Amino acid sequence: MTLSLQPVLTRAAVERIHECSLDLLERVGIVYNTPRALEVLERAGCPVDYERLWAALPREVVEWALTQAPRVVRLCARDPARDVVLDGRRCHHTVSSQAARAVDMDTGEVRPSTAEDLRRGLLFGDALDMIHIVNVMVAATDVPAHVRTVRHFALAFTQTSKHVRTGVLHVGQVPFIVELAAAALGGGFRPILSVVYCPVSPLMHDGANTEAAIELVRSGVPMLVYPMSLAGATAPVTPAGSILQYNIEVLSGLTLFQLVRPGAPIVYGTGASQMDMFTGSLRGSANGDGMRLALAEMGRFYNLPVNLGGLGTSSRRLDALYAYQATTTCLLSHLARADEIYSMGLLDSAQILSLEKMVLDNHLAREIETMVRPVLVDEEHLQTDVIERVGIGGHYLSQPETRAFTRREYTPVWPPAGKDMLELVREEVQQILHSHEPPPLPDGAAARIEAIVARAERELR
Repeated sequence: MTLSLQPVLTRAAVERIHECSLDLLERVGIVYNTPRALEVLERAGCPVDYERLWAALPREVVEWALTQAPRVVRLCARDPARDVVLDGRRCHHTVSSQAARAVDMDTGEVRPSTAEDLRRGLLFGDALDMIHIVNVMVAATDVPAHVRTVRHFALAFTQTSKHVRTGVLHVGQVPFIVELAAAALGGGFRPILSVVYCPVSPLMHDGANTEAAIELVRSGVPMLVYPMSLAGATAPVTPAGSILQYNIEVLSGLTLFQLVRPGAPIVYGTGASQMDMFTGSLRGSANGDGMRLALAEMGRFYNLPVNLGGLGTSSRRLDALYAYQATTTCLLSHLARADEIYSMGLLDSAQILSLEKMVLDNHLAREIETMVRPVLVDEEHLQTDVIERVGIGGHYLSQPETRAFTRREYTPVWPPAGKDMLELVREEVQQILHSHEPPPLPDGAAARIEAIVARAERELR
């Protein structure tokens, strides 16, 4: 077998997928499942059918929308020093999102997740230095469903001052979420949140989610457009066909959002997966990773920030399977120059929150970032004068440049020699649990946040 050194998608392949996407958007169209989306599209000249809740997107409308979406996206944080700028210059790590189970820290058992699990996960997201974007990583299943999303945001805004992200289920939640953000900031809204927006494969949108997204986009909230198509089930079984359908679904969301607010910040998600045809389950695979790398090429073709998977695992524990899956996917995403790497902290194909995995992922992400960072070749780093000074057969231990560089830039080996890695991880988990404090809120903000959640609980029933 000969190793291919070709890119995952050639430029010609990218252009063909783009052309096929435009053709199918115009001929087959998309079902949006809400008249609110059709009203926006109809005003732009798109053919619509209110009975079917369907629209066709003419080529010129999609191409116009692509010119409006910005390449550089700022993800604002409660603490402006923690804002994230997606500009193609570095990778930013996120936590994974919306698992329904968690590893109990006292018993080690896996059980339904609670608001306390979410609070702890958010606290860890604030504490760990390689996490730049804090997703709502686990559902508070002990909170009533009608107010759960609002409670998720309330917990997130109080437990971290980093940028917060999760999905929003329906438009009625939006005013409360905007109020929560303003309260956490001490008054006055700034988009310190972004939203995971998932079209429904194949070729549909959820009406309630779409209505919520329209209102959030109007407020300037960034959207991570993230279809979760499954090759062989909700998308064609071939990688090329699955990539094509996925791209159509992303463009259908992007076009709507640019028509709602030209210049709306969009992140190109790469959530395609492949169904295990032997079991019917969703499991990580080399084919799935290849599709996601190809989708990253599509996002770059459109000059959009790209979110790419990394540090995920199908394992239910921190074992060899976790190690090789997490390492390979994270390294691939770094080498692919993803703006965001999604995601830390979950086991079992993003179904189980593990605080120990969050900590270990944080170390792994730091190691990989160090591994792939650019080598500086300026005069200070080339050290030509030092090489000349030491000469043939000497050594560099006594040189002042060696001491200065080591103090400033050297990354210690982790774990230290002779130390058990998992024991160190567990010690770090306990240290964070007992010592890390959430960043303080403005005076009176905590009470205002609780009052907003209480009102949401009454009014959203």
